[in-house]
Amino acid sequence: MSAEPETGERTYHHGDLRAALLAAAREIVEEQGPEAFTLREAARRAGVSHGAPSHHFGDKTGLLTELAIETMSERVSQVEAARDAAGPNPMDQLKACGLAHIAYHIRHPQLESLCWSDTLVKRDNERLLAIVDRMTSGLIATMSAVLGKALLPEKESNPSTLLAISVVNGFAQLVNDRVILKDVPEPERTERALRMASQMLDLVGAVFSPAVRDLA
Repeated sequence: MSAEPETGERTYHHGDLRAALLAAAREIVEEQGPEAFTLREAARRAGVSHGAPSHHFGDKTGLLTELAIETMSERVSQVEAARDAAGPNPMDQLKACGLAHIAYHIRHPQLESLCWSDTLVKRDNERLLAIVDRMTSGLIATMSAVLGKALLPEKESNPSTLLAISVVNGFAQLVNDRVILKDVPEPERTERALRMASQMLDLVGAVFSPAVRDLA
């Protein structure tokens, strides 16, 4: 019988250590927030030496950047799946995207905060930029279909796109900051928030009626 490995690090093979460190980092960020993250704690939770993370990610920023990429990819995939399941109507697709964004933001507020951090994440990372561009491009394409006209590729150039982003992120932030539903326990709180979001997005949909499309 072979001897047991001397350290936790030796039990990982073929990328498992990298995945374990990312899982540990996600756990810490979700529990305590991105500012509380340390490489040492991630290594401890993954069961490896405190120097192990540097072999895969270089430093704290490197690991948190990879976690941000993983988080954004997960979020975009969920939004795209919701859009595809909504059917052919562009307004239904837009609402489905909005609800998916809100749901992710409410369920993972600390991960959401990490993704937009200028101090903890390398925001100029090419892979992170690519997934953000994929998210923005998807929104603009869906909004273009709703309005029946091609919008410019920069979200800042489109009032309609900015409205959609503001409504989605603003509502999720109100929930996470407990400005609304502050005394409602989970999981009822999330369920009620999503019902409210659905009603709100129906109202937003009225803004994109033919009568106001030229303004959008």
